[in-house]
Amino acid sequence: MTEKIFESPGASSMSTYIWQISAILLVAFILGYVLRLLLNSTLKSRIDELEIENQMLTSKMVPEISEADVEELNKKIREQKDEVDRLNTKLSDCFANKIKAENSLSSLQAKYDSLAVPTTTSDTESTDKVKPIEAPSVGVSEDSNHKDDLKKIEGIGPKIEQLLNTGGIHTFDDLTKATVESIRGILIAAGPNYAVHDPSTWAEQATLANTAQWEALDTLQEELKGGKRK
Repeated sequence: MTEKIFESPGASSMSTYIWQISAILLVAFILGYVLRLLLNSTLKSRIDELEIENQMLTSKMVPEISEADVEELNKKIREQKDEVDRLNTKLSDCFANKIKAENSLSSLQAKYDSLAVPTTTSDTESTDKVKPIEAPSVGVSEDSNHKDDLKKIEGIGPKIEQLLNTGGIHTFDDLTKATVESIRGILIAAGPNYAVHDPSTWAEQATLANTAQWEALDTLQEELKGGKRK
C-alpha cells in the first residue's frame, strides 16, 4: 500500500513541477548572464567613445604652441618694453627741458626786477641809487567810474583784470585801444605767472564785446583756448 502512495499521480506531478521550475531558473540565469555580457560590452564601447571625444575636445581647447610662436611672443614683449623705456626717456627729457625753461624764465624775471634807471635830480647824488621799473600804464577811459567785466574776455581772469585796471584799462573800449605790447608789458611786470599769457586776441574780443556782438564773441571764443587760437 505504501508503494502505491509514492507512485500515486500526485507525487509524479510534484516531481515534474520541480523539474520545470529548475529548468526555468536555469534558463533565466543563462539569459541574465548573457544580457550582462552584452551590457558590459556595450557600456565599455560607449566609455571608449566618450574618452576619445574627451581627448578631441581637450586638444581643441588647448592648442599646441610651437617654439616659434613662443619666440615671436617674447620678441613682441621685448619690443614693447623697449618702446616703454624710450617713452620714459623722452618724458624725462621733457621734464628736464621744462625745468630749464622755468629756471630761465625766473632768471629773466630776476634780471628784469633788478633793472633800474639812474636818478637825474643832481650830478652830486650817488649813481648807485636806482628805482624799479613800474608796470606801464596804457591810459584811462574818459569815464573812469565806468568799468566793464573784462573777465568776459577769454584769457582774462580776476587777477589779470585787476592788473589791467591798475594799468588804466577798465572798459572794453580801453582794451581795444591798448596795444598788445603794452598789455604784455603789464603782464611781464606782474611776474612770470602772468607773463606766459598771450593777449593777442583780447582786443579782437573786446571789440565784439564793446558793440554787444555776444553771439559773434561766443563763436570766436570757441576757437580759442586761454585767449589763444587752438
